[in-house]
Amino acid sequence: MAAAMLRGQNSLGRCMESKVVINTGTLEKICNDPNWILENEEEFWEKERSQKLTTLWAEEIHYSIPYDKWREEIKEWARIPLDERKSHTFMKNCTKILEGKEAFLEKALPHICAYLPEHADLNVTIHFTAFIPSRAFAHEDVVMNVAAPYWNNNVDNILNALVHEISHAGYGYCRDIRTEKKLENETLYRMLDNMHNEGFCSYVAYKALPVFPAPDELDYKLTENTTDVERLLEELNIVFSKIDELPEKELRKLVMEKCIMGRGYYVVGISMCKVIEETLGKMALVSTLTKGPASFLRLYNSLVKERMRIGIKMS
Repeated sequence: MAAAMLRGQNSLGRCMESKVVINTGTLEKICNDPNWILENEEEFWEKERSQKLTTLWAEEIHYSIPYDKWREEIKEWARIPLDERKSHTFMKNCTKILEGKEAFLEKALPHICAYLPEHADLNVTIHFTAFIPSRAFAHEDVVMNVAAPYWNNNVDNILNALVHEISHAGYGYCRDIRTEKKLENETLYRMLDNMHNEGFCSYVAYKALPVFPAPDELDYKLTENTTDVERLLEELNIVFSKIDELPEKELRKLVMEKCIMGRGYYVVGISMCKVIEETLGKMALVSTLTKGPASFLRLYNSLVKERMRIGIKMS
């Protein structure tokens, strides 16, 4: 079966009625019939939802997909005899995901909904694939790359990351019902939104560690090191200070380097969420989702000493 769906109800309200669909059809094709993919490459990229979304994701971030590299990885996998593939680590990981998807949702959905308004809508489809450039991303739907080296061949790392990606659906829902007025500086507001979004989703996954451990997740290791948090906060402040100084292209490059690849949005965002929940409680953090990213920043800054504040002047 290519897809599994979980519906449930509890005190967490409509959020628990969300339709979370896990689509493993593409992954099954890669695992079981890589030669067909090589013979029908164009059809595979045009018709498989995970591949089409990968193309759209790459266009959005101005990235050129290395199709030659992807093709060689599929060829290498296809060279392994079918009987040997069954005992291969990659195939074992695929099997764990295919067989455990319902059990995953039964644990993950209540945890994620606990960090969202009870009326939030988590409707989302997760597509599993392999050998694409990104390890995971949310663009319309969620796409997960089982073969990414970052996972260190550990399914636990993948499942924890999946909590993060599903949380993006909840954040997206809240984005549509915000009560705060957007800042006049659209670039600044967009950057605050990205920090709030990635920080919150990372934090929800971080809090899921007792259920979904992620021994190789670098963001969590950075989060638990005060020196790293302070360093990334300083870098983030520098990036924000350049908003009105740099041309758009140069600013976008700096954001990619420091805030995304450098993990500033993620690690500092986790720290901000942690401060808010530990000081004021979970519902104070949840309320920032329906207010907006500027409110999130103001609340965080009001709770920490000056050296730990994000130095942005907002009108």
